Amino acid sequence: MNYQDDRARYRRLKLLTIAGPTLFVAAGETVRQYLLQAWLAPTILTLLVVAVTLVGSVLFSWYVFRVLEQIETERRAYKDAMLSLQERERIAREMHDGVAQNLAVLNLQVHKLTDDVQTDRKEAALKELEQIREVVQDSFFDVRQSLFDLKATRRLQEGFWPAVEKQLHEFEKHTAVTVNFHPLEPAEDVFNELTSVQVLRIVQESLTNIRKHAGAHSVTVACERQGSQVQFVIMDDGRGFQCDKVDRSLHFGLSVMRERAESIGGTAEIVSQPGEGTKVTIMLPVLGRRGEHGKSKAHVGG
Repeated sequence: MNYQDDRARYRRLKLLTIAGPTLFVAAGETVRQYLLQAWLAPTILTLLVVAVTLVGSVLFSWYVFRVLEQIETERRAYKDAMLSLQERERIAREMHDGVAQNLAVLNLQVHKLTDDVQTDRKEAALKELEQIREVVQDSFFDVRQSLFDLKATRRLQEGFWPAVEKQLHEFEKHTAVTVNFHPLEPAEDVFNELTSVQVLRIVQESLTNIRKHAGAHSVTVACERQGSQVQFVIMDDGRGFQCDKVDRSLHFGLSVMRERAESIGGTAEIVSQPGEGTKVTIMLPVLGRRGEHGKSKAHVGG
């Protein structure tokens, strides 16, 4: 979608909305006054004018709303395409910054291990093997995260909360970090698909930062309603950090979380202090909508 063309369409639609009814009424009055008044009885002429006005108003309104719906549909499709493209670019950057660099480190360590074995330095060789194991494990987690991001929409077929629970279970299984999970009560699906995907990815990004940088023993993930908003909290008991002094990879991860939250109309606040862990708070607006049998439901919009 070209935004220049989009703005031009809005301008034409605005001009049509302002001038269309005026010209229609003017033309109708001219025809009535100079052509039809002499040929038709006043009652019939009045009914004819009412009918023509009604039909013209319906057709004009239908056209205006059809154009608006078409523009909105195109805008949504464009937004979805841009989010998909940004996600692919993000995954590509993460693969480059994570897996590619790990492979380069792994290559160097294999050469060092070969030298240690050839020179019969057993202790050094064992140390290199342990470092190689850590690099391989780190790469394994990075690849799993990328695969999870690519399959996030498919995972949501089981429901949002089961998807989050499975995500946390896998993290706990592979890191031995204790995870405490507190979903909404009742655990209803209040997120639309776009919001659900972004929240899942924010949680995954938080877990990745915890695994790589926090050295935490436990993680708490909790969600609750606060008035017209839903609060999603991810908190760990790790080493923490100074928010104004973070390394490149962690800064990138924090920026990604904020961008994701903002893309669905929410906010992400990261609070941390050295030795006091880290707390990520996501706030999302709740929009009311009507559900089945006329009951009001809450829905988080994006």
